[in-house]
Amino acid sequence: MLHRPNVFQIDLRAVAACTREIRTVIGQGRPFIATLKAGGYGYGVLPVALTVLENGADALSMSSLHDAVALREAGITAPILVYAGTLADAGSVAVHEEYSLMPSLHDEASFAGFAQHLKARVRVAVKVDIGPERIGVPLSQAREFIRRVHAHPRMELFAVHAHPNVQHGDGEGVRECMQWQYDRFVGLHQELRADGIDVPWFALASSKVLRMAGASMALSAVDPGAALFSSLSGGPAQAFAQLRTRLLAVRTVERTEHLQQAAFPMRQDMRVGVLPIGYSDGMHRVHAASVLVRGQRAPVLGKPALEYTRIDLSSLPDAQVGDEVVIIGRQEGAVISPEEACAFQRAARVIDLALQIGPTVEREYIGACGSPLSFSQP
Repeated sequence: MLHRPNVFQIDLRAVAACTREIRTVIGQGRPFIATLKAGGYGYGVLPVALTVLENGADALSMSSLHDAVALREAGITAPILVYAGTLADAGSVAVHEEYSLMPSLHDEASFAGFAQHLKARVRVAVKVDIGPERIGVPLSQAREFIRRVHAHPRMELFAVHAHPNVQHGDGEGVRECMQWQYDRFVGLHQELRADGIDVPWFALASSKVLRMAGASMALSAVDPGAALFSSLSGGPAQAFAQLRTRLLAVRTVERTEHLQQAAFPMRQDMRVGVLPIGYSDGMHRVHAASVLVRGQRAPVLGKPALEYTRIDLSSLPDAQVGDEVVIIGRQEGAVISPEEACAFQRAARVIDLALQIGPTVEREYIGACGSPLSFSQP
């Protein structure tokens, strides 16, 4: 065994169900771009990409050029839109050309870089900023910018996309702000049509937009990400299946001095278990204050260390080295749900937990038949 026994189990059946749900919501015929940023939001790029493409997605998008190349080398031929993430230098442009990737131009520098280094005609996208004030061509400049992209002899304008600023919840002003951003983007769409520029993919509908408005703001394409892993409707489909490890050590507290400086509240004869997972793996941002051992809860003691976490085994006298420990998931009828962990960590979404689980934790996949699958990760 070369790796620590830390496993993040992901249910691809849920990913498939969520993808089919999105397709049902948006209808047939509308392009469905599955967004797999941040290593597939922590779930893994290749297995998720294969699953979504088999269940209704038409294309992929991501911000990692490395991941995009890895998918091409794994045999994926579907269109891949690459969000801003690398500088538009000669090397980056050559990679986009070689692997038939669609770059997203987001400012004058990116346009100039591709205009200078492109050797062949390629499909390109334009990112427009309609609200987040983050990245993208400002809406006030977008029409003229897109005209120049459309006119460039080595650029085939294929997509215009925007990511709206949508606060969590349904509080005062949230829907009004969403409508304001949508109306601005639709206005741009109408201006481009008046200019004779017909863009195949005009996308605004992220997961948040689909949850709030269904297909009413879908325009000519959608690009959801988080909704690939958790049902749009709040249904049972949940890709986060389990996070588990094993007991590495068990010891009895002997310390009786300087207890005020101890790493956690101690008492004599307290039974402590040590797990081989720590804050370098993301443990400090995913646990729910207790874990499951032999079907019972064991409290987490203090803060996780770099590579270890302590738990209180005082109520589990039979627990021993090698026992399975479930951090999130089910064990012998007991459960610590992802939602419970979210509540303890004050995380907005389950996907935010997945993003915290480091690459040092092995990903294990449950396939359509309910059995674990192995993937060579990009």
